[in-house]
Amino acid sequence: MAFSYVNWDKSSAQANTNVRKVLSYLNSSDTLATIEAADYFLSVYSDLNEGDQILVYGSNGYETLNVTAASSSTVTTATLAQVPANSITNNDVNTAAAIAFSKLAALTSGNIIVGSVANVPTSVAMAGDITIIAAGTTAIGANKVLSSMVSPLLIKYAAVAISAVEFNGMYAAPKALVAAGGANTLLVLHGLDLLMTYVSANYAAGGVAAVQYDSTANGAGVIASTTLAASTFQAAASTGFKFNAGVVAQTFSTCVNKGLYLSNVTGAFTTGDSTFVAHVWYSVVPTV
Repeated sequence: MAFSYVNWDKSSAQANTNVRKVLSYLNSSDTLATIEAADYFLSVYSDLNEGDQILVYGSNGYETLNVTAASSSTVTTATLAQVPANSITNNDVNTAAAIAFSKLAALTSGNIIVGSVANVPTSVAMAGDITIIAAGTTAIGANKVLSSMVSPLLIKYAAVAISAVEFNGMYAAPKALVAAGGANTLLVLHGLDLLMTYVSANYAAGGVAAVQYDSTANGAGVIASTTLAASTFQAAASTGFKFNAGVVAQTFSTCVNKGLYLSNVTGAFTTGDSTFVAHVWYSVVPTV
């Protein structure tokens, strides 16, 4: 087919050739491919200038053509993208656009979008202490929440290994269980389970044992727990020993910013070779 002048509309044409014009053309007999062909608009070249745009309606749809050249010998056009690449900015998007998630790039199941070190939104798998699944359910991994992560006012827990050498020597060198909490803090002992794994030799001698504040030798620190007699530890089998919170008044000046230690009075334990694990529950409270 060929150009049909009766379907040509140049109502927006301007005399000034420096001004781009927008014209329209409708031909239900020709396809868009036919209309796009070189020199299709040659008969109206005088109406056209380079850069003009023609709104085209053909037999199989519509589009916009950009005039790339127009003279008495040739008229060429190129399909003009409806939206030029990289031309849409944030201000072009309506605040009520509510763009559907289906229009976004695919996101791996269970992944989340996080800003990268280059400040670029990036799909990543959640890892570390918390995981997430596609349904949106999160979970804290096993053994991920530690005492150091919670409020100091909550009950904390520590497990401390005690060797036979340390247990035999805690009369002169009390065994550290919990480090001091810092200035203007007080460690409050809630309880201690001392679990002994028997090896081969019983403990002998020794004296009354307890948890105390600070590392004062010979069990002379301020007592923080109940006490257990020396004979309690002389069993010939793996045994658990329970220390409850103490009933002795805690002298403010000698307990603030002091650690908790296991010690005993009278004398050192001897001969034993069993090992222990001290399971300690405590809180750190402010004193001001």
